[in-house]
Amino acid sequence: MNRAHSRSTLSSARHRSIGGSLLISAMLISTAIALGLASYLRVSYNSSKVSDRTYYLNAAANLAEAGLEEGIYCYRLVDGGTVVSTAWSGWTTASGNATLTLPSFNLGNNAVGIVKIFVIGYDGVSSTPACISQATITPLDGSPVVKKTLKCTLKKTGGYNAAILTKTSLSLGSSCLVDSFNSNPGNQSSDDDSWKRLTYDDCKVNPGSNGNLISTGSTGTITLGSGAKVQGNVLLAASSNTINASQVSGSIINKYTSTPFPSYSTPTFSGMNINYIVFSSIPADLPASGDRISPDGRYYYMAITQQLGKTKIAAGKNVTMLVLNMTGGLEVDTGATCIVWSLGDITTTGSTGFTNKNWAGALQVFGILTTKVTLGHSPDTVGCFYAPLATVTLNGGGTSKQFTGAIIADTFSTAAGWSFHYDEALTTGSNKVGTGWSLLKWYDLQGTSELTTLATTTSGFLK
Repeated sequence: MNRAHSRSTLSSARHRSIGGSLLISAMLISTAIALGLASYLRVSYNSSKVSDRTYYLNAAANLAEAGLEEGIYCYRLVDGGTVVSTAWSGWTTASGNATLTLPSFNLGNNAVGIVKIFVIGYDGVSSTPACISQATITPLDGSPVVKKTLKCTLKKTGGYNAAILTKTSLSLGSSCLVDSFNSNPGNQSSDDDSWKRLTYDDCKVNPGSNGNLISTGSTGTITLGSGAKVQGNVLLAASSNTINASQVSGSIINKYTSTPFPSYSTPTFSGMNINYIVFSSIPADLPASGDRISPDGRYYYMAITQQLGKTKIAAGKNVTMLVLNMTGGLEVDTGATCIVWSLGDITTTGSTGFTNKNWAGALQVFGILTTKVTLGHSPDTVGCFYAPLATVTLNGGGTSKQFTGAIIADTFSTAAGWSFHYDEALTTGSNKVGTGWSLLKWYDLQGTSELTTLATTTSGFLK
Protein backbone atom coordinates (compact mmCIF):
# COMPACT_ATOMS: atom_id res chain seq x y z
CA MET A 1 0.00 0.00 0.00
CA ASN A 2 2.72 2.48 0.96
CA ARG A 3 4.76 1.40 -2.03
CA ALA A 4 1.85 2.10 -4.37
CA HIS A 5 1.26 5.48 -2.81
CA SER A 6 4.94 6.37 -3.24
CA ARG A 7 4.83 5.47 -6.94
CA SER A 8 1.73 7.66 -7.35
CA THR A 9 3.42 10.57 -5.65
CA LEU A 10 6.53 10.31 -7.82
CA SER A 11 4.41 10.18 -10.97
CA SER A 12 2.50 13.32 -9.98
CA ALA A 13 5.76 15.12 -9.27
CA ARG A 14 7.09 14.20 -12.68
CA HIS A 15 3.88 15.47 -14.35
CA ARG A 16 4.10 18.72 -12.42
CA SER A 17 7.75 19.16 -13.45
CA ILE A 18 6.96 18.58 -17.13
CA GLY A 19 3.98 20.95 -16.97
CA GLY A 20 6.13 23.64 -15.41
CA SER A 21 8.78 23.23 -18.07
CA LEU A 22 6.18 23.54 -20.80
CA LEU A 23 4.76 26.64 -19.18
CA ILE A 24 8.20 28.24 -18.92
CA SER A 25 8.94 27.34 -22.53
CA ALA A 26 5.64 28.79 -23.65
CA MET A 27 6.38 32.00 -21.73
CA LEU A 28 9.84 32.26 -23.26
CA ILE A 29 8.48 31.66 -26.76
CA SER A 30 5.72 34.22 -26.18
CA THR A 31 8.29 36.71 -24.93
CA ALA A 32 10.46 36.12 -28.00
CA ILE A 33 7.45 36.51 -30.28
CA ALA A 34 6.48 39.69 -28.48
CA LEU A 35 10.00 41.10 -28.85
CA GLY A 36 10.10 40.11 -32.54
CA LEU A 37 6.68 41.58 -33.12
CA ALA A 38 7.70 44.82 -31.42
CA SER A 39 10.83 44.98 -33.57
CA TYR A 40 8.76 44.24 -36.66
CA LEU A 41 6.29 46.96 -35.77
CA ARG A 42 9.16 49.38 -35.18
CA VAL A 43 10.73 48.47 -38.54
CA SER A 44 7.34 48.79 -40.23
CA TYR A 45 6.78 52.14 -38.57
CA ASN A 46 10.20 53.40 -39.64
CA SER A 47 9.64 52.07 -43.17
CA SER A 48 6.33 53.86 -43.26
CA LYS A 49 7.99 57.09 -42.13
CA VAL A 50 10.75 56.71 -44.74
CA SER A 51 8.16 55.90 -47.38
CA ASP A 52 6.10 58.94 -46.41
CA ARG A 53 9.22 61.10 -46.44
CA THR A 54 10.21 59.84 -49.88
CA TYR A 55 6.70 60.43 -51.14
CA TYR A 56 6.70 63.98 -49.78
CA LEU A 57 10.14 64.66 -51.29
CA ASN A 58 8.93 63.52 -54.71
CA ALA A 59 5.72 65.47 -54.28
CA ALA A 60 7.69 68.59 -53.31
CA ALA A 61 9.84 68.26 -56.43
CA ASN A 62 6.74 67.91 -58.60
CA LEU A 63 5.09 70.92 -56.98
CA ALA A 64 8.25 73.02 -57.37
CA GLU A 65 8.42 72.09 -61.05
CA ALA A 66 4.78 73.05 -61.44
CA GLY A 67 5.67 76.46 -60.01
CA LEU A 68 8.45 76.91 -62.56
CA GLU A 69 6.09 75.95 -65.35
CA GLU A 70 3.60 78.53 -64.10
CA GLY A 71 6.21 81.27 -64.45
CA ILE A 72 7.49 80.06 -67.83
CA TYR A 73 3.92 79.93 -69.14
CA CYS A 74 3.57 83.67 -68.51
CA TYR A 75 6.68 84.31 -70.62
CA ARG A 76 5.11 82.23 -73.37
CA LEU A 77 1.99 84.38 -73.22
CA VAL A 78 4.08 87.52 -73.68
CA ASP A 79 5.90 85.94 -76.63
CA GLY A 80 2.51 85.18 -78.14
CA GLY A 81 1.56 88.85 -78.09
CA THR A 82 -0.23 89.11 -74.74
CA VAL A 83 0.34 92.41 -72.96
CA VAL A 84 2.76 92.02 -70.05
CA SER A 85 0.26 93.24 -67.46
CA THR A 86 -2.32 90.76 -68.73
CA ALA A 87 0.10 87.84 -68.95
CA TRP A 88 1.15 88.34 -65.33
CA SER A 89 -2.35 89.10 -64.05
CA GLY A 90 -2.80 87.71 -60.52
CA TRP A 91 0.89 88.08 -59.71
CA THR A 92 2.30 90.73 -57.39
CA THR A 93 4.77 92.80 -59.41
CA ALA A 94 7.32 95.38 -58.25
CA SER A 95 10.74 96.59 -59.39
CA GLY A 96 10.90 94.12 -62.27
CA ASN A 97 10.09 91.11 -60.07
CA ALA A 98 6.89 89.09 -59.75
CA THR A 99 5.66 86.84 -56.92
CA LEU A 100 2.82 84.35 -56.63
CA THR A 101 1.63 81.85 -54.01
CA LEU A 102 -0.45 79.04 -55.48
CA PRO A 103 -3.52 77.67 -53.63
CA SER A 104 -2.54 74.99 -51.09
CA PHE A 105 -2.46 71.30 -52.10
CA ASN A 106 -3.87 68.42 -49.99
CA LEU A 107 -1.43 65.55 -50.46
CA GLY A 108 -3.20 62.87 -48.40
CA ASN A 109 -2.93 62.11 -44.68
CA ASN A 110 -3.82 65.77 -44.23
CA ALA A 111 -0.33 66.87 -45.38
CA VAL A 112 -0.46 70.36 -46.90
CA GLY A 113 1.72 71.60 -49.79
CA ILE A 114 2.42 75.27 -50.48
CA VAL A 115 4.13 76.56 -53.65
CA LYS A 116 5.65 80.05 -53.81
CA ILE A 117 7.16 81.46 -57.02
CA PHE A 118 9.58 84.37 -57.41
CA VAL A 119 10.37 85.69 -60.90
CA ILE A 120 13.29 88.01 -61.61
CA GLY A 121 12.76 90.17 -64.72
CA TYR A 122 9.13 89.32 -65.44
CA ASP A 123 8.80 92.27 -67.84
CA GLY A 124 11.36 90.87 -70.29
CA VAL A 125 13.83 93.72 -69.77
CA SER A 126 16.51 91.40 -68.39
CA SER A 127 18.36 89.37 -71.01
CA THR A 128 18.53 86.38 -68.63
CA PRO A 129 15.45 86.38 -66.39
CA ALA A 130 15.07 83.74 -63.69
CA CYS A 131 12.24 81.87 -62.03
CA ILE A 132 12.58 80.36 -58.52
CA SER A 133 9.93 77.98 -57.21
CA GLN A 134 9.82 76.70 -53.63
CA ALA A 135 7.47 73.91 -52.51
CA THR A 136 6.94 73.32 -48.77
CA ILE A 137 5.05 70.28 -47.45
CA THR A 138 3.94 70.15 -43.80
CA PRO A 139 3.02 66.61 -42.59
CA LEU A 140 0.21 66.30 -40.03
CA ASP A 141 2.19 63.98 -37.72
CA GLY A 142 4.53 66.76 -36.71
CA SER A 143 7.59 65.46 -38.54
CA PRO A 144 9.89 68.10 -40.09
CA VAL A 145 8.61 69.99 -43.12
CA VAL A 146 9.83 68.96 -46.56
CA LYS A 147 11.14 71.74 -48.77
CA LYS A 148 12.32 71.75 -52.39
CA THR A 149 13.64 74.85 -54.17
CA LEU A 150 14.25 74.84 -57.92
CA LYS A 151 15.50 77.56 -60.22
CA CYS A 152 15.57 78.05 -63.97
CA THR A 153 17.07 80.84 -66.01
CA LEU A 154 15.89 81.77 -69.48
CA LYS A 155 17.52 83.36 -72.47
CA LYS A 156 15.96 85.13 -75.41
CA THR A 157 16.15 82.98 -78.50
CA GLY A 158 17.67 84.96 -81.31
CA GLY A 159 15.44 85.55 -84.31
CA TYR A 160 18.31 86.08 -86.74
CA ASN A 161 18.48 82.38 -87.55
CA ALA A 162 19.81 82.74 -91.10
CA ALA A 163 22.33 84.90 -92.90
CA ILE A 164 19.62 86.37 -95.15
CA LEU A 165 15.89 85.80 -94.72
CA THR A 166 13.38 87.21 -97.19
CA LYS A 167 9.68 87.00 -97.91
CA THR A 168 9.76 87.46 -101.67
CA SER A 169 13.11 87.24 -103.46
CA LEU A 170 16.81 86.96 -102.69
CA SER A 171 19.49 87.59 -105.28
CA LEU A 172 23.27 87.39 -104.90
CA GLY A 173 25.50 89.09 -107.47
CA SER A 174 28.29 87.31 -109.27
CA SER A 175 31.28 86.12 -107.24
CA CYS A 176 29.50 86.75 -103.93
CA LEU A 177 30.24 84.61 -100.87
CA VAL A 178 27.99 83.74 -97.95
CA ASP A 179 29.53 81.89 -95.01
CA SER A 180 29.48 82.00 -91.21
CA PHE A 181 31.53 82.18 -88.04
CA ASN A 182 30.80 82.33 -84.30
CA SER A 183 31.86 85.42 -82.38
CA ASN A 184 30.95 83.71 -79.10
CA PRO A 185 31.94 80.02 -79.33
CA GLY A 186 31.89 79.66 -75.54
CA ASN A 187 28.30 80.98 -75.37
CA GLN A 188 29.24 83.55 -72.75
CA SER A 189 26.22 85.28 -71.23
CA SER A 190 27.56 88.83 -71.31
CA ASP A 191 30.38 91.04 -72.49
CA ASP A 192 32.90 91.53 -69.72
CA ASP A 193 36.63 91.79 -69.23
CA SER A 194 37.09 88.03 -68.84
CA TRP A 195 36.59 87.24 -72.50
CA LYS A 196 36.60 88.83 -75.93
CA ARG A 197 34.29 88.20 -78.88
CA LEU A 198 35.90 86.89 -82.02
CA THR A 199 35.76 88.71 -85.33
CA TYR A 200 35.43 87.13 -88.75
CA ASP A 201 39.14 87.72 -89.33
CA ASP A 202 39.83 85.52 -86.28
CA CYS A 203 37.91 82.66 -87.91
CA LYS A 204 38.30 83.13 -91.66
CA VAL A 205 40.97 80.43 -91.97
CA ASN A 206 38.29 77.91 -91.00
CA PRO A 207 34.90 79.59 -91.59
CA GLY A 208 31.61 77.98 -90.68
CA SER A 209 29.03 76.51 -93.05
CA ASN A 210 25.86 77.99 -91.55
CA GLY A 211 25.50 80.86 -94.00
CA ASN A 212 21.93 79.82 -94.76
CA LEU A 213 19.64 81.61 -97.19
CA ILE A 214 15.86 81.39 -96.65
CA SER A 215 12.91 82.63 -98.69
CA THR A 216 9.60 82.15 -96.87
CA GLY A 217 7.19 83.26 -99.61
CA SER A 218 5.24 80.59 -101.44
CA THR A 219 6.40 82.12 -104.72
CA GLY A 220 9.71 83.39 -103.40
CA THR A 221 12.91 82.95 -105.35
CA ILE A 222 16.61 82.69 -104.62
CA THR A 223 19.07 83.51 -107.39
CA LEU A 224 22.83 82.97 -107.27
CA GLY A 225 24.99 84.93 -109.70
CA SER A 226 27.86 83.43 -111.65
CA GLY A 227 30.60 82.24 -109.30
CA ALA A 228 28.55 83.00 -106.17
CA LYS A 229 29.10 80.51 -103.35
CA VAL A 230 26.92 79.66 -100.34
CA GLN A 231 28.60 77.92 -97.41
CA GLY A 232 25.34 76.66 -95.97
CA ASN A 233 21.84 75.64 -96.98
CA VAL A 234 19.35 77.22 -99.35
CA LEU A 235 15.77 76.87 -98.15
CA LEU A 236 12.69 77.89 -100.12
CA ALA A 237 9.00 77.71 -99.35
CA ALA A 238 8.39 77.55 -103.10
CA SER A 239 7.92 74.17 -104.72
CA SER A 240 10.69 74.52 -107.30
CA ASN A 241 14.00 76.31 -107.97
CA THR A 242 16.74 76.59 -110.57
CA ILE A 243 19.71 76.82 -108.21
CA ASN A 244 22.99 75.24 -109.30
CA ALA A 245 23.81 72.67 -106.61
CA SER A 246 27.55 73.16 -107.18
CA GLN A 247 27.25 76.66 -105.72
CA VAL A 248 25.81 75.43 -102.42
CA SER A 249 27.86 73.48 -99.89
CA GLY A 250 24.81 72.26 -97.96
CA SER A 251 21.30 71.23 -98.95
CA ILE A 252 18.78 72.83 -101.29
CA ILE A 253 15.32 72.31 -99.87
CA ASN A 254 11.97 73.18 -101.46
CA LYS A 255 8.59 73.52 -99.73
CA TYR A 256 10.41 74.61 -96.60
CA THR A 257 8.04 75.78 -93.84
CA SER A 258 9.97 75.27 -90.59
CA THR A 259 11.16 78.86 -90.19
CA PRO A 260 8.44 81.45 -89.51
CA PHE A 261 9.17 85.09 -90.20
CA PRO A 262 10.37 86.13 -86.73
CA SER A 263 8.51 88.62 -84.59
CA TYR A 264 10.05 91.59 -82.85
CA SER A 265 9.37 93.72 -79.77
CA THR A 266 8.57 97.36 -80.52
CA PRO A 267 9.89 100.06 -78.18
CA THR A 268 7.52 101.06 -75.39
CA PHE A 269 8.62 104.61 -74.78
CA SER A 270 5.45 105.45 -72.86
CA GLY A 271 6.35 102.82 -70.31
CA MET A 272 9.83 104.18 -69.69
CA ASN A 273 10.45 106.27 -66.60
CA ILE A 274 13.05 108.33 -68.40
CA ASN A 275 13.18 109.21 -72.11
CA TYR A 276 13.91 112.24 -74.25
CA ILE A 277 11.95 113.73 -77.09
CA VAL A 278 14.21 115.33 -79.70
CA PHE A 279 12.59 118.18 -81.65
CA SER A 280 15.73 119.55 -83.28
CA SER A 281 18.63 117.66 -84.85
CA ILE A 282 19.86 114.54 -83.11
CA PRO A 283 23.01 115.31 -81.04
CA ALA A 284 26.38 114.30 -82.44
CA ASP A 285 27.15 112.41 -79.23
CA LEU A 286 24.79 110.23 -77.22
CA PRO A 287 24.03 110.06 -74.44
CA ALA A 288 24.29 113.81 -74.15
CA SER A 289 25.76 115.37 -71.06
CA GLY A 290 23.25 115.27 -68.21
CA ASP A 291 21.00 112.65 -69.80
CA ARG A 292 19.69 110.16 -67.28
CA ILE A 293 19.60 106.43 -67.77
CA SER A 294 16.37 104.41 -67.78
CA PRO A 295 15.92 101.67 -65.15
CA ASP A 296 16.64 98.96 -67.73
CA GLY A 297 20.12 100.37 -68.36
CA ARG A 298 19.39 102.11 -71.67
CA TYR A 299 19.00 105.70 -72.87
CA TYR A 300 15.85 106.35 -74.93
CA TYR A 301 15.39 109.10 -77.53
CA MET A 302 12.28 109.77 -79.58
CA ALA A 303 13.09 111.79 -82.70
CA ILE A 304 10.26 110.94 -85.09
CA THR A 305 10.73 114.20 -87.03
CA GLN A 306 14.51 113.91 -87.33
CA GLN A 307 16.94 112.10 -89.60
CA LEU A 308 19.67 110.04 -87.95
CA GLY A 309 23.06 110.76 -89.48
CA LYS A 310 26.44 111.37 -87.89
CA THR A 311 25.93 110.40 -84.27
CA LYS A 312 28.35 108.58 -81.99
CA ILE A 313 27.23 106.27 -79.19
CA ALA A 314 29.70 106.60 -76.33
CA ALA A 315 31.74 103.61 -75.22
CA GLY A 316 29.88 101.32 -72.83
CA LYS A 317 26.52 103.07 -73.29
CA ASN A 318 23.26 101.51 -74.48
CA VAL A 319 21.01 103.69 -76.62
CA THR A 320 17.62 103.15 -78.28
CA MET A 321 16.26 105.67 -80.82
CA LEU A 322 13.06 106.12 -82.78
CA VAL A 323 13.84 108.31 -85.82
CA LEU A 324 12.22 109.53 -89.03
CA ASN A 325 14.80 107.99 -91.37
CA MET A 326 18.50 107.20 -91.57
CA THR A 327 21.57 108.07 -93.55
CA GLY A 328 25.22 107.13 -92.95
CA GLY A 329 27.42 108.25 -90.10
CA LEU A 330 26.25 106.29 -87.05
CA GLU A 331 29.13 105.07 -84.89
CA VAL A 332 28.80 102.58 -82.03
CA ASP A 333 31.89 102.77 -79.84
CA THR A 334 33.52 99.87 -77.99
CA GLY A 335 31.25 98.14 -75.49
CA ALA A 336 28.19 100.14 -76.56
CA THR A 337 24.93 98.96 -78.11
CA CYS A 338 22.47 100.80 -80.32
CA ILE A 339 18.94 99.90 -81.39
CA VAL A 340 17.42 102.15 -84.06
CA TRP A 341 13.77 102.16 -85.13
CA SER A 342 13.35 104.01 -88.42
CA LEU A 343 9.97 105.05 -89.75
CA GLY A 344 11.31 105.85 -93.21
CA ASP A 345 13.95 104.74 -95.69
CA ILE A 346 17.59 104.03 -94.88
CA THR A 347 20.22 105.19 -97.39
CA THR A 348 24.01 105.40 -97.27
CA THR A 349 26.49 106.49 -99.93
CA GLY A 350 30.18 107.09 -100.46
CA SER A 351 32.54 106.66 -97.54
CA THR A 352 29.94 107.30 -94.85
CA GLY A 353 28.35 104.09 -93.60
CA PHE A 354 27.89 102.57 -90.15
CA THR A 355 30.78 101.98 -87.77
CA ASN A 356 30.21 99.29 -85.17
CA LYS A 357 33.24 98.43 -83.04
CA ASN A 358 31.48 95.43 -81.49
CA TRP A 359 29.75 92.25 -82.60
CA ALA A 360 26.82 92.34 -85.02
CA GLY A 361 24.18 92.15 -82.27
CA ALA A 362 25.37 95.44 -80.82
CA LEU A 363 23.85 97.38 -83.75
CA GLN A 364 20.29 96.52 -84.69
CA VAL A 365 18.35 98.61 -87.19
CA PHE A 366 14.60 98.17 -87.61
CA GLY A 367 12.66 99.55 -90.54
CA ILE A 368 9.12 99.77 -89.16
CA LEU A 369 7.47 101.29 -92.24
CA THR A 370 10.62 101.33 -94.33
CA THR A 371 10.21 100.29 -97.95
CA LYS A 372 13.80 100.82 -99.09
CA VAL A 373 17.19 100.13 -97.51
CA THR A 374 20.08 101.00 -99.80
CA LEU A 375 23.56 100.44 -98.37
CA GLY A 376 25.73 102.15 -100.95
CA HIS A 377 28.70 103.05 -98.77
CA SER A 378 32.18 101.63 -99.20
CA PRO A 379 33.25 100.74 -95.61
CA ASP A 380 32.46 97.31 -94.22
CA THR A 381 29.27 96.93 -92.17
CA VAL A 382 28.76 95.00 -88.93
CA GLY A 383 25.18 94.81 -87.68
CA CYS A 384 21.67 93.43 -88.12
CA PHE A 385 18.88 94.86 -90.28
CA TYR A 386 15.23 93.95 -89.89
CA ALA A 387 13.02 95.52 -92.57
CA PRO A 388 10.15 93.13 -93.43
CA LEU A 389 8.48 95.57 -95.83
CA ALA A 390 11.60 96.78 -97.58
CA THR A 391 13.75 96.11 -100.59
CA VAL A 392 17.28 95.85 -99.21
CA THR A 393 20.16 96.45 -101.60
CA LEU A 394 23.92 96.18 -101.02
CA ASN A 395 25.57 98.06 -103.88
CA GLY A 396 28.46 99.91 -102.27
CA GLY A 397 31.97 100.01 -103.60
CA GLY A 398 35.29 99.65 -101.85
CA THR A 399 37.83 96.88 -102.03
CA SER A 400 36.50 94.37 -99.49
CA LYS A 401 32.68 94.75 -99.69
CA GLN A 402 31.96 92.86 -96.49
CA PHE A 403 28.80 92.63 -94.41
CA THR A 404 28.93 90.84 -91.04
CA GLY A 405 25.67 90.03 -89.29
CA ALA A 406 22.20 89.21 -90.63
CA ILE A 407 19.47 90.73 -92.78
CA ILE A 408 15.70 90.17 -92.76
CA ALA A 409 13.76 91.84 -95.59
CA ASP A 410 10.99 91.53 -98.12
CA THR A 411 13.46 91.37 -101.00
CA PHE A 412 17.26 91.42 -101.01
CA SER A 413 19.94 91.86 -103.65
CA THR A 414 23.65 92.60 -103.87
CA ALA A 415 26.07 93.90 -106.42
CA ALA A 416 28.95 91.67 -107.53
CA GLY A 417 31.80 90.66 -105.25
CA TRP A 418 30.16 90.98 -101.83
CA SER A 419 31.13 88.74 -98.90
CA PHE A 420 28.41 88.13 -96.35
CA HIS A 421 29.49 86.65 -93.00
CA TYR A 422 26.70 85.42 -90.75
CA ASP A 423 27.45 85.48 -87.02
CA GLU A 424 26.15 82.22 -85.52
CA ALA A 425 26.04 83.84 -82.07
CA LEU A 426 22.91 85.67 -83.22
CA THR A 427 20.88 82.45 -82.96
CA THR A 428 21.24 82.45 -79.17
CA GLY A 429 22.12 86.07 -78.43
CA SER A 430 19.72 88.38 -76.62
CA ASN A 431 18.04 90.36 -79.37
CA LYS A 432 15.00 92.53 -79.88
CA VAL A 433 14.13 90.14 -82.66
CA GLY A 434 13.24 86.75 -81.24
CA THR A 435 11.14 83.63 -81.47
CA GLY A 436 10.68 83.13 -77.74
CA TRP A 437 12.61 82.20 -74.63
CA SER A 438 14.86 79.18 -74.39
CA LEU A 439 15.94 77.39 -71.23
CA LEU A 440 19.42 78.35 -70.11
CA LYS A 441 19.66 76.43 -66.80
CA TRP A 442 17.37 74.31 -64.61
CA TYR A 443 18.72 73.12 -61.25
CA ASP A 444 18.06 72.36 -57.59
CA LEU A 445 19.32 75.00 -55.17
CA GLN A 446 20.01 72.41 -52.48
CA GLY A 447 23.68 72.53 -51.57
CA THR A 448 24.39 75.72 -53.53
CA SER A 449 25.51 79.09 -52.23
CA GLU A 450 22.39 80.62 -53.75
CA LEU A 451 20.24 78.85 -51.16
CA THR A 452 22.01 80.63 -48.31
CA THR A 453 21.22 84.04 -49.82
CA LEU A 454 17.74 83.14 -51.03
CA ALA A 455 15.94 85.31 -48.49
CA THR A 456 18.02 88.31 -49.47
CA THR A 457 17.57 87.69 -53.19
CA THR A 458 13.80 87.41 -52.86
CA SER A 459 13.38 90.13 -50.22
CA GLY A 460 12.21 87.55 -47.70
CA PHE A 461 9.56 85.98 -49.94
CA LEU A 462 11.43 82.67 -50.03
CA LYS A 463 13.54 81.27 -47.21
